[in-house]
Amino acid sequence: MLSLHGRPDHYAGSKTIFVKTKSMNYIQYLQHLQVNKTENPSYSFLSKLKEQHLLTVPFENLDIHQGNKIVLDEDRIYEKIVIGGRGGFCYELNGLFCWLLRSLGFTISMASARVYMPTKERFTPEFDHMVLVVDLEKTYLIDVGFGDSFRKPIALLDGKSEDISGIYRLRPLGSGQDTYILQKKDKNDWQTMYSFTKHPRVLSDFEEMNAFNQNSPESHFTQQTICSIATKNGRVSLSDDFLTITDGNSKSKINVTSPKDFEQKLRDHFGIQLNYRKPKNPEGQHL
Repeated sequence: MLSLHGRPDHYAGSKTIFVKTKSMNYIQYLQHLQVNKTENPSYSFLSKLKEQHLLTVPFENLDIHQGNKIVLDEDRIYEKIVIGGRGGFCYELNGLFCWLLRSLGFTISMASARVYMPTKERFTPEFDHMVLVVDLEKTYLIDVGFGDSFRKPIALLDGKSEDISGIYRLRPLGSGQDTYILQKKDKNDWQTMYSFTKHPRVLSDFEEMNAFNQNSPESHFTQQTICSIATKNGRVSLSDDFLTITDGNSKSKINVTSPKDFEQKLRDHFGIQLNYRKPKNPEGQHL
């Protein structure tokens, strides 16, 4: 039986911190992910858990457009995702996955990431995105909360990963030892997705940007509804306007004709039942 006591999170170049891990019903979580048994911490088990999370838990911002406040509380997030069969955005998905991995014996920390905006040629503020850093025989980047992204753990300092969603790599940013950028290959070029630091964080560090991302008219999460999940051969994504299904090299785009049609597609493709509300305009009124 795996211990659920607190474990040290440690990285080269940073001091050791101790995180007390509260008890989680991780068996129920694993069943939700369709993982049949626990294993000792390893790269192969980490890869399996990450892939299954991407295949079973959608990236979605439905609560924002339902007028439901997203609170960064592990028990509430567990209830929403594991019990309720929902998904969430980065703070919820990576925050809960971090709790699971700690409960299973992995040495892990949350880390702050800044998303790159190519049109503005700059990064978003600190804590705009959450990623996870796991120590095994190497240190790995993990992320189950960025939508269409890498499916396998990527090793620091300069690891590379290829899967059906694309080819990805990590590179140190500048001369510092603790800041990196994640890039995705686009034809003959590499496009930067986000930067992150290895400095360990806790869930409450993300509260200010969590509030911004669910309330500000400047946040892309308030501008469009999204529900998206990986499949073995591609991805299924639902927005206010379209259902997009990618299967290998094939992509189909189907119009969403009404709120009722949105509800039906949400049930059929994600198993989620909600009373759909139109997104809010910048003045906070439902459109």
